[in-house]
Amino acid sequence: MAKYLGVYATACLTRRQLQELVAKLMEPGEVCCEKAYAGIVSGVLVCLFTAPSREALDEFQKQHGMVAEHLWRIDLESQDGQLTSV
Repeated sequence: MAKYLGVYATACLTRRQLQELVAKLMEPGEVCCEKAYAGIVSGVLVCLFTAPSREALDEFQKQHGMVAEHLWRIDLESQDGQLTSV
């Protein structure tokens, strides 16, 4: 399954709303958020997703009312100091 990294603006969300959103994103399913990082002061959420396709991720984001400022497919990741295919 492919991995994607998305960046989202969250300036209007409270910490509680952000927590609820992240909990929903991490629910098991066809598309799932593996990891989330939030900057409360900067109003940004960075998520690492697994998804079968970009189209599936786009639909998932739409269902959750999310519009990515940036979205990248991840092709390589580091493992023990080496880059390996995802």
